[in-house]
Amino acid sequence: MSGILSLSNKWIRRLVMKAKIVTLEKANMMGIVYRGKNENNEIPAMWEVFNKRFKEIPNPDMRAFYGLCYGFESGGSFSYMAGLAVDQFETIPNGMEVVERPASKYAVFTFKDKMDKIGQFWDEIYRTYLKENDLTAITGMTFEYYDERFEKTGECDIYIPVL
Repeated sequence: MSGILSLSNKWIRRLVMKAKIVTLEKANMMGIVYRGKNENNEIPAMWEVFNKRFKEIPNPDMRAFYGLCYGFESGGSFSYMAGLAVDQFETIPNGMEVVERPASKYAVFTFKDKMDKIGQFWDEIYRTYLKENDLTAITGMTFEYYDERFEKTGECDIYIPVL
């Protein structure tokens, strides 16, 4: 019985992993940035800080929070911003930065699991799901999109720039 259950779980996961393709315009994001390899779970700790400070951002678009990954280096370091979209950024709160999310075509994968498994999900996207969807990732900013679904069900979307 466990073999059948395992096989059906794999089938369900394959159905869920169909990528949606979208094209987004550039947008400005403001938030707190971490730079490193996230070897000691610095990113979840940074989200705790950001969740206490996001109200300092002037005139944010509150429809979604973003976890942006960019500035990838050969040694494994990268930058990660917990942030919100902003139209204007004349005033930047102390300890925050502004980055531009470039216009691009993205493959969107929906994550539906516990947050401690999101790193594994990212790995599966690059190892399996892009290939299964006949997509080629390009170097660029990737991001997590946390809208009202996250509060209700824990779901979020992961955007990968593609050709």
